[in-house]
Amino acid sequence: MAVSVGLIEQLLEVPAPKAWAESWDNPGLLVGDGAAPVSKILIALDGVPAVADEAAALGAELIVAHHPLIFQPLRNLRSDNAAALVPLRLARQGIAYLAVHTNLDQSPLSSSLALGRTLSLRETDFLETTGAETVFKLVVYVPPAQAEAVRQALAGAGAGAGLTGGPHSEAYAECFFQAEGEGSFRPLPGATPFAGRVGELARVAETRLESSVTEKNLSPALRALRRVHPYEEPAFDIIPLRQEGKKRGYGLIGRLPAAVPLEDVRAGFMAGLAENSSLWAHPYDLSVIRWFGEAKKPVRRIAVSNGSGNSLAGRALARGADLFVTGELDYHHRLDCLARGMAVAEMGHFLSEVPMLPALADYLRGQKELAGVEIAISRHEG
Repeated sequence: MAVSVGLIEQLLEVPAPKAWAESWDNPGLLVGDGAAPVSKILIALDGVPAVADEAAALGAELIVAHHPLIFQPLRNLRSDNAAALVPLRLARQGIAYLAVHTNLDQSPLSSSLALGRTLSLRETDFLETTGAETVFKLVVYVPPAQAEAVRQALAGAGAGAGLTGGPHSEAYAECFFQAEGEGSFRPLPGATPFAGRVGELARVAETRLESSVTEKNLSPALRALRRVHPYEEPAFDIIPLRQEGKKRGYGLIGRLPAAVPLEDVRAGFMAGLAENSSLWAHPYDLSVIRWFGEAKKPVRRIAVSNGSGNSLAGRALARGADLFVTGELDYHHRLDCLARGMAVAEMGHFLSEVPMLPALADYLRGQKELAGVEIAISRHEG
């Protein structure tokens, strides 16, 4: 099966569902045709002309970027409209543009989580929790001889994970209930039934399979079900449950094993960034990171937020952070943080978010559907 732009958009729905995005955001396919074939992908932060140049030179049919190319409605597509230049160029060259923005910021691929690991934080939690996954019960009816194939396909799509919310629930997978029974149906003219005859009531042995599935895995599970189920119209139920799946949110907050001076946190963090090549696709100048606060200030509780930290600075203060590591703060937010005893490290918007590029690339390279697709990471520094 040929790889399409639409398939890649579906695959990105698993770690970063579009429904998670903020109402003001504009993620998704912004330029191009969902049915267009893809053999090369360029991963980038921004849809700037230099990235368009890279994609064209690479021969990429798709750019997957963090920041949307179009935020405000375009009033025209004229060549003298600066906001329209890159979309026009990409459309002329047949290069699609797909953005994963605030939905990616709340995902396991967020660079806030990667930066938190570099700081060796313990007892971590989201700095701001935005919600939790909806969990569904998926009930499927299938002939006994095909029940195992359907079960394996559903499990492979993420159904049946331990989702009870208990302390050990994530230690279990392929959790299914199975019961035997009898189903009945009458195929009407035009049907091509797997069992029974058109116009006659059929009574057949069926296996009932039940499992839990999260909202982000529901569509992949249904695609897998339809792919392997022998019926031309599989019978299944989707039942919303009151229990919730994993939490999601922005940023990260956690503790160091013990309080240490700010200057030691700085030295350890900078060394970790320099040594952790998995965070960076290319070497970057880490000297641009700015630190504010007394060098000897004891630091134990640290908050992290990639990108702009203005909206989360108050949250970091309220949760007792000694240090706030973020992309950037405006002047007055920074003054407020320092006046209230919280040190600040500003990485710059680009540097705080660039760890998401190799995370995105690694995720896509791990999808069996994309075997043979070349995936490159942009060398352009924002």
